[in-house]
Amino acid sequence: MGINQLKNVIRKGRVSSVDAATCRAKVVFDDKDGLVSAMLPIIVPFSAGSKGYWLPEIGTPVVCLFTQEPSGKGLSDGFIVGAYYDDTATPAESDASVRSVRFPDGSYVRYDHGNIEIHATGDVVITGANVRIN
Repeated sequence: MGINQLKNVIRKGRVSSVDAATCRAKVVFDDKDGLVSAMLPIIVPFSAGSKGYWLPEIGTPVVCLFTQEPSGKGLSDGFIVGAYYDDTATPAESDASVRSVRFPDGSYVRYDHGNIEIHATGDVVITGANVRIN
């Protein structure tokens, strides 16, 4: 594989559209004059009996990984491996021990040293055979 092909195996871009039903997205590559990918599968934590579902929002900076054609010439299938922070998409936290998920509407779940905070801008529904609150 030549150096030019290797440069295209791992690419950075921004999500330009999503297909919620198939958990795929298109990515625009600004360093390739605005080239837009085909629909790419999004890597999720699990996809068999247990199902993970998480779509990046349009404009999210992502890293893509492409496989080489069997002939060795050109690239074939690709995947969106994950999102990352940059100058336009910055972290919501600054403490390395905190874990959080924040949503555009202001809702969030935050873990901080054994404390868990849940904030919803809408309803909170808890369903179970037995629900205990201490």
